[in-house]
Amino acid sequence: MRRSQRRFIRWVLFIIVIALIAFVAKRHYWPASQPADTQPAKPEVNGLSGPTDRMPTTQDAPPTPTPTVKKASPADRSAALALLEQGMGLYRQKKHLDARSTLADALNTSALPEKQAETARAKLSELADRMLFSRKVFPNDPCTFAYTFQSGDVPVRVERKLKLRVPAQLIQKINNIPDATKIQIGQTLKLIRGPFHAVISKSRCVMDVFLEEPKTGGKIFVRRFRVGVGMDGSTPAGQWCVSLGGKMTHAPWTPPASSNLPRKRIQWGQPGYPLGKMGYWISIEGIGKTPYTREDGYGIHGTNNPDSIGKASSLGCIRLADDDIEMVFAMLYEKWSTVTVLP
Repeated sequence: MRRSQRRFIRWVLFIIVIALIAFVAKRHYWPASQPADTQPAKPEVNGLSGPTDRMPTTQDAPPTPTPTVKKASPADRSAALALLEQGMGLYRQKKHLDARSTLADALNTSALPEKQAETARAKLSELADRMLFSRKVFPNDPCTFAYTFQSGDVPVRVERKLKLRVPAQLIQKINNIPDATKIQIGQTLKLIRGPFHAVISKSRCVMDVFLEEPKTGGKIFVRRFRVGVGMDGSTPAGQWCVSLGGKMTHAPWTPPASSNLPRKRIQWGQPGYPLGKMGYWISIEGIGKTPYTREDGYGIHGTNNPDSIGKASSLGCIRLADDDIEMVFAMLYEKWSTVTVLP
């Protein structure tokens, strides 16, 4: 073999090794979050920029695994009811932290009859408004704490530095800070440790949002929202996560091919714009065995048709009313928040 050939082979091998190192480094060190209000990403769907409210065709929609729900036994139901009673007793004693934990355990058994489950959800929502979404910090609450801002701090940097896994919008929202530039050095704000996760029931047209308890990893119910889902089962069941860089406001919208509408992108504020007052868009992608990518165009968004909420009438995406999508947008965190879609 000539010397020049050996040299060429060594260069090829060197380039391959460098490429492999770069690939591994990207997989392990890619940042967990990229706030949408600083570098908004525009998902590409079928070659057109912007989200779609999309219904897959038979050819491009592989079957997705359906999450199963275990049927509760009489013993399970009895234990869940006992936890509910204990939690309500703790609440009456104003032991709010213990009440929240016990009521969450009761609801998470999935063994409560619907009437009692609704009681647990109502009380947990009340506790969330009081303990999470107010400015008050409850002592010993593992989910919240007070933080004094230092020189150079802004909510986005603080969230990343402390690895809160909640969007900076939520920090501002619960502290009633409309303008982050107005936060002063030495000012103390309430922070939340996340992430939040969503569970959607297509048959009931509801979305339940839970906070992941930082010490135990358990889930704490915080709020239920009514949603609109895809007609004819076009919202696939399965496990999803919020796409990295997939959250946008004033998102442009492109009609999907399945809608038979002209394939012209509609900007926020233009006639026929369907994504609601502020154009909130949360892109989701399948994880595990759910075979959909960000490019398939599924997402959670607002709507200009509030009558569609509570119905199966979309082209595959999940719709919320304007006030609700604003709150969900502030809670769900890119890559860390999961979205479970049940039948």
